[in-house]
Amino acid sequence: MGDSASGHRNGADNDSQIGIGICDGQNYVEKVNKVLHPSIMSSPSWPNRTMDTKPFITQYTSDESNRMQLRVNNGIRSNKYLPVDYDKLKLMAAEKKFSAQKSLLKVKKIEQMSKQSKENLLLKQHKLIWQKEFMRLNNVRKRAQAEVEGHRRQNATEGSGCCRMYEHFDLYEASLDEEFAEFKMNTCDPVWNLREDLQFWIQDNHEGIRMGDPEVVEKHAEIRQTISQVKGQQNSILQQLYNEQKCLEGELSSGFLWEITHGGSETPHIDFAEGIPEEAFDLECSDDELKVTVLQEFIILDEKFRERLHFLEDEHSKILSRGTHGGWSEEDHFCFVVNYDQYPRELNNRRKLIMDRLRRHLPHKSRPELVAHEEWCESNKYFHERKRALVVAWRKGRSELFSKARNTFIEVEIAKELVEVQAEYNRGQKKIRDELYNKVRIWREQKLEAMMLQEKMDARRREEAQEQRRMEAEKEKKRRAHEKEKVQKFSDDRTEKRRKQEERDQERMEELRRLMEEQAVLDKERVNYRKEQLDVKISERKLKEEQKAEDELEKERRLEALREQVRVIAESDRVRMMQDTKAWQAKNNPSEEDEDININKPLFEINTFNSKQITTDPRMRLEAKLREAGLHNSPYARQVMAGVPPPQPPRRDMKSTVFKYD
Repeated sequence: MGDSASGHRNGADNDSQIGIGICDGQNYVEKVNKVLHPSIMSSPSWPNRTMDTKPFITQYTSDESNRMQLRVNNGIRSNKYLPVDYDKLKLMAAEKKFSAQKSLLKVKKIEQMSKQSKENLLLKQHKLIWQKEFMRLNNVRKRAQAEVEGHRRQNATEGSGCCRMYEHFDLYEASLDEEFAEFKMNTCDPVWNLREDLQFWIQDNHEGIRMGDPEVVEKHAEIRQTISQVKGQQNSILQQLYNEQKCLEGELSSGFLWEITHGGSETPHIDFAEGIPEEAFDLECSDDELKVTVLQEFIILDEKFRERLHFLEDEHSKILSRGTHGGWSEEDHFCFVVNYDQYPRELNNRRKLIMDRLRRHLPHKSRPELVAHEEWCESNKYFHERKRALVVAWRKGRSELFSKARNTFIEVEIAKELVEVQAEYNRGQKKIRDELYNKVRIWREQKLEAMMLQEKMDARRREEAQEQRRMEAEKEKKRRAHEKEKVQKFSDDRTEKRRKQEERDQERMEELRRLMEEQAVLDKERVNYRKEQLDVKISERKLKEEQKAEDELEKERRLEALREQVRVIAESDRVRMMQDTKAWQAKNNPSEEDEDININKPLFEINTFNSKQITTDPRMRLEAKLREAGLHNSPYARQVMAGVPPPQPPRRDMKSTVFKYD
């Protein structure tokens, strides 16, 4: 009854809520029409369309509201509504929150790992760049050292004038090495010895420190105080060295040393005198007006280049106003330039790497400051390159103008000399022509006489040649007749030799035929004999194969008899097959004998020495005393250590004869 009453009460409440919802829905429609259709409301036809609901169709209709009312009246019996378990929902929400928190932690861990991997990748790339730069600087250092050593070897000989100076250099370098060795012995070696002694003491008293032994703790406090004093001394020494370094850097950055060390700076200087050079005044020229005009070109050239230089400086006045370091300190600027130049232009992701590297080296500088200084460095570099190119062009223009002026003056002098030489040349040419004409006339007369004599000599040679050819023809005729007689005689002899050779060949052929017939008879007998021998071998092989087959059969029979003797004959026992094995029983049902086994006993016996036995060894204590005295690396220490016997004599099987004769 109570449930039904509550159900009716809930139904009434739901009805009232539904009615309120319907009213609110109508108000909501009016509000939406006002918001979504302001143009309609502002139009003149809006009053006539207040009751027209066609432009806006609501989701709920009268049928749907009736169905909702029925479902609400039915209550729990409706298949559309189920009771809510809030505890279960809270558990589900807690599980969702826990899984979300877990996922969030996992995402944060992944982000952290990603950041760490990116950081490691950047450090690896920086390391590769620094290794390349280190190799380059190392090569430059070695090359500079080689040049210095070569210069020293070249000038440190007895005959050179700088011999005494380089001897002083060597003595000063040796004194510096001695001072450095003494400084190292007085500062570094005691610290290392103290470190080794402290390590040995900590290893020896580690157990006492852990257990809180009063004596060991007091000794440990004294040692910590001593270490703090040593650290203070080292810090004072380092501060003193830092001050000396600053003093030396100050000396190098002032006066004459600054000019030596910064002679190759990037700022170009005009290292030549402007105006007309003195060498141009010394040039000789017969035309004074031309010389004055040419020398005026030097002044005009200087004025043009000076104007271009002033224009360049005015164009980059903003860069020059920030000083030589762009408003930064010298150390920061040097750090920026050194790290920036290590990354080549063709490197991938170059700007990101540069900014990351500069952020690490210059943490007190922000990124906008780094970017601004980078732009200033690029502009400053561009300005100095343009200025250097301008100075080089200026110097080159002056040298070219000087060469051109010198060549012009030389050409003027040459032209003047050529006019004088031309007149002298014409007079000489006339005289030479007369002499040559007389020589040609004499030569023509001599040539005609020589031609007459040559014709007479040619006629005489032709007659002698004809007589010679006639005599040679007679000799050739006699020679040919003699040759014919020799050829006929040779032909007869060869015919006779051929006939005799044919007779000998015929006799040899008959003899060979007779020998071949006899050999054929012998070969036939040999073939028959070989055939008989082959038949005998085949029969013997067949007998051996038959004997072998019989032996195999006999062997198989004997083996079968042996198998019969050793063959196992056992009855099948299914119960025995299903029973536990002896090994399983021994493992799962241990006997009483195994109950006395000590499970805490180690698996293997360890035959070694503990720390107390090692420290009681006299050799160990002797070595510690020698180390405290600084004699543990001396031959005396090795000799003393070799003479100290061990606490117990070694066994005979531990002696070795490998190093017997060393």
